[in-house]
Amino acid sequence: MLSHPIDISIVVPFYNGERFLPRLVESIVASHKASSGDIFIELIIVVDSMESDLSLLSLMVVQAVGDNANILPVIRKNELNLGVAQSRNIGQRLSSGKFIAFIDQDDYIAKPYFSVLEKNLNADVDFFVLNGSIEFEKQKIHRPVFYFPVRLSFDKIARVNMLITPGLLIFNRTRANCNFRQFSSKHAGSDDWACYLELLSNTHLKFQYVNEKLIHYVVHNENYHQNKSNFIISQLRTIQYFHRMFPENISVRIKLSSLQFRLKRHLSLIKFSKLTLSDITGFFSFIFIELFIIHNLIWLIWSKCISLHNNRLGPDNK
Repeated sequence: MLSHPIDISIVVPFYNGERFLPRLVESIVASHKASSGDIFIELIIVVDSMESDLSLLSLMVVQAVGDNANILPVIRKNELNLGVAQSRNIGQRLSSGKFIAFIDQDDYIAKPYFSVLEKNLNADVDFFVLNGSIEFEKQKIHRPVFYFPVRLSFDKIARVNMLITPGLLIFNRTRANCNFRQFSSKHAGSDDWACYLELLSNTHLKFQYVNEKLIHYVVHNENYHQNKSNFIISQLRTIQYFHRMFPENISVRIKLSSLQFRLKRHLSLIKFSKLTLSDITGFFSFIFIELFIIHNLIWLIWSKCISLHNNRLGPDNK
């Protein structure tokens, strides 16, 4: 236990991330060493994969932290698989820091992370928005998350999923919090987007933008958004929730409805692009059969009408 009050709690939801977690923990330790060392950190790892060995994970984290007395590792394993949203919420309830950050297991922090935060963290600000670097794992390409200083608003977030990882936000826990929500048990991925929407629906909150690229957001095949149809369905569930949350706000509902239309159109295109040749052949065969049946029905009805007409005329008028 740290005798000093915790400055920053870092919550990491963990699910089968053995190949990622060492890099994240090592980046936290390296960044702390590069700072003045005055920041006291609580590293909370919430293990959500039932098959993961808790003792091995604990040993790895403790060895990575080493003798750094200013970093307190806390590892908690869920009794059941709850998903990333609930794991973040559990970590938030366990935390005790003045500020709280949520960093995904496959991301990591830049070396100046704590040095910059030492200069910028301010108790009068509700939350902080950090810049970062998007790292494409296969292509070895890096690019900034934000090319220009960001101006966040509910409208911007409602139009597009602008913030791509919770790691870009740091919350002042006495002034703002983030309740992560997963609106579908089968479809996940937009719980952080829902958090941004809920956060920015409170227009009284103020934030501070930090332009330094402090978070490395890693894009790989295991990201939620790689399954595009699953991710879009997750976003559509989120929009349904916010429609209910703002029943009287016509402006918000119009913006969300516009996004909902675009997402549904995108989902339709994805589903269409996945059709196989047999699917298309079957579809047109079905249409042909239906048209053939309709044609026969029309011909039978027409023949019956002619027959009835002729019967009315009688034999002399044929």
